[in-house]
Amino acid sequence: MNQIKKSGGLTTLLTASIAAALAPSVSMAASKAHASSAQASLERRLQVMEQEMQALRAELEASRSKAEAEAAEAKAEAKDTAQQVQAQQAKVDQGLSKLAEHEEKKDDMVFFRGGWAAMSHARTSELLVNNNALSSNNFGSDKAGWYVGAGFDHRLSDDTFGISDDLALDAELMFDYKNYGSVNNSFVSSVTGTRMQAQVTMFSLYASPKLKYTGIDGFRPWIVPFGLSVNVISPPSSGVTVLNPGLMLGTGLEYNIFKNLWVGADFRYNFTGGDLNYSVRTNSGKTILNSTNTDNYTAGAYVGIGF
Repeated sequence: MNQIKKSGGLTTLLTASIAAALAPSVSMAASKAHASSAQASLERRLQVMEQEMQALRAELEASRSKAEAEAAEAKAEAKDTAQQVQAQQAKVDQGLSKLAEHEEKKDDMVFFRGGWAAMSHARTSELLVNNNALSSNNFGSDKAGWYVGAGFDHRLSDDTFGISDDLALDAELMFDYKNYGSVNNSFVSSVTGTRMQAQVTMFSLYASPKLKYTGIDGFRPWIVPFGLSVNVISPPSSGVTVLNPGLMLGTGLEYNIFKNLWVGADFRYNFTGGDLNYSVRTNSGKTILNSTNTDNYTAGAYVGIGF
């Protein structure tokens, strides 16, 4: 029994001695394990921080790229806007320059004209003009006479709406009075029994486009390709009417002699569509009353003042 107790005490003592001997090693191993765990945790945290830094750096880089792109776009838009403003300003300056040039050139014009006039057919054997069936006392039946008139040119386009820089388009409004001489007023002469004189005249009002060649300084040939005319005749036709429309064609040239003073010459033909009203013939074919032909042409000169 005493031996067993001695053996137990020895065992306890031996165990305590071994534990005391192994305690520093266990403590060191635990310390090493704790240090290794702390280092691994620190490395993980550093890795996470590095990833966060990389993400932040990428976000900053994207923001910077976006800002640079927006700045470049804004700069391009500002440049485009500036170019548009400059182009618009250039157009305005060009328009003002053209306006100033137009005002200085004074392309609008008022002109006064006169010269020789003639009818395509002489007025004879009408109710009121040289009719031998009504009155044998006749005056002459000349077709030629004279005219005076005036007109106005207004510049519509310096280049005929882009067709040519040397071709200008004007709008012309003009009137003239034509006198073809004296005739016998047949009807009045037959009623009164005395010879009654009448003047064969025509008043015409014209509106037409006019094309002017401006490629030669101070010299401008021109044409009127078509124009509307309204004509009033005296004496009235055999149908006792005085008004008929027509188509006017013309050509001419003008020369600048001093500042805004121009001189020119023109030829115009006024086609009124042939006969006016009606004619009367007997069964045998003899004409008692002629219809009235009012086709006519003029040739003359004019003086124009630009403004």
